[in-house]
Amino acid sequence: MMTRIHTGASGRLTRIIREELEAVGGALRPRRIVLKPNWVIHETDPAFPIHALVTDARVITATAAACLEVFPSAESILIGDCPLQYADWPRLCQQSGLTEAIEPLLKKSGGRLAVHDLRKETFRQVDGSFLVANRGAHGDPAGYRTVALGKRSHLEPLAASADRFAVNDYSATVTSSNHRPGSHNYFVCQSVLNADLFINLAKWKAHAKSGLTAALKNLVGINADKAFLPHFRRGPPKWGGDEYADRDRWIYWAQTTLREKLQKRNRLAFTLLKPGWHVIKKLRGIETRMDNRTAAPKNFYAAGGAWPGNDTIWRMIYDLNLVIQCVNAGGQLQDSPQRHYLCIVDGLISGEGNGPLQPLPRETDWLVVGDDPFAIDAALCHYMGFDPAKLPLLARRHQFAGAGWGRFELTGLEVELDGQRTRLLDSPINLGFLPPPGWRGHIER
Repeated sequence: MMTRIHTGASGRLTRIIREELEAVGGALRPRRIVLKPNWVIHETDPAFPIHALVTDARVITATAAACLEVFPSAESILIGDCPLQYADWPRLCQQSGLTEAIEPLLKKSGGRLAVHDLRKETFRQVDGSFLVANRGAHGDPAGYRTVALGKRSHLEPLAASADRFAVNDYSATVTSSNHRPGSHNYFVCQSVLNADLFINLAKWKAHAKSGLTAALKNLVGINADKAFLPHFRRGPPKWGGDEYADRDRWIYWAQTTLREKLQKRNRLAFTLLKPGWHVIKKLRGIETRMDNRTAAPKNFYAAGGAWPGNDTIWRMIYDLNLVIQCVNAGGQLQDSPQRHYLCIVDGLISGEGNGPLQPLPRETDWLVVGDDPFAIDAALCHYMGFDPAKLPLLARRHQFAGAGWGRFELTGLEVELDGQRTRLLDSPINLGFLPPPGWRGHIER
């Protein structure tokens, strides 16, 4: 299936999605369907509005309604995701408009449609930094499964430094115990593995760690415990890591140490020492916030793997795409696809700049549909004004260990733009997205 792009999509959203589902799935008879939006977090700051943060409720409801009609024999249609541990799920649903919009469909479905917060554990923030357990409704009704990729994991070439794998704010012990030479595990929602049709309802945004997030990166949400997801290797390249660049490494090391050693273990000490970090930021002119398009800071805090030298995160993302493509309901990795896959990317209001948590909204009004996540992301990357050959997430696509996806050359990649077939690199469209601060000057075309 060629990647299809619909511009001016919001006024005809229901029709587009219905026709796309009929075109690619009309002959299918799925029993279990999963719709996986990008629901990373609720809106915490009006500068980064909910409609730029998460998959638009209009896209979710239109897809759910189309599934009910196009696949009348489907036993279950699950809308679910695993957002950040401190995301407020009810608030997110309310802010996005899904709570109100989905209610008529839930009643109409006769119990076939459901919406679930799939996280195994949830937390709430206290004083803006500290997390405490949240007992609100959550969890995959089908449970979870540890999926072992072994040496087929894309992280295996880095396994010699597996003790450095990390993701901020999650247990380093869990990360290291699940990723070591010859052994790489993920903690996957069983409802996702049970699906025979998986519809990836991605959001089109710039992303601080991977360059962009759309089809490929959205698969992070099929994993129910973020500690299983290496995002970087601790330290700078000179110390064997890819967490941040060698420049200013001592400042980044000090801040990371303060956060990891004290924030989680000694609240008083963290509170007392935190002002020192603010003094250092001011003296060095370090910026941690970009809330308008005209003021991209030159000295932005690009730690936590938020730079082009991150050689870890694209491998983890490839692993999760391998899971959704080739791991069966029993959790075993196979050589061939185990379920049908379709991706619908919400670009009604997309996000530029310091995504995924601080995206600046762009009213692009696009909807993108396809069945190869690499081709979809390459097209979106190009139209953003970025060079797909400069993002490891796309440049390494020929290393993907799955079946068929990413097997194209950029020079020959074609897309269908409003019904017209065109070679991607011949298209004059350049939307000029603001890149993530840590990537500025590295990925523009």
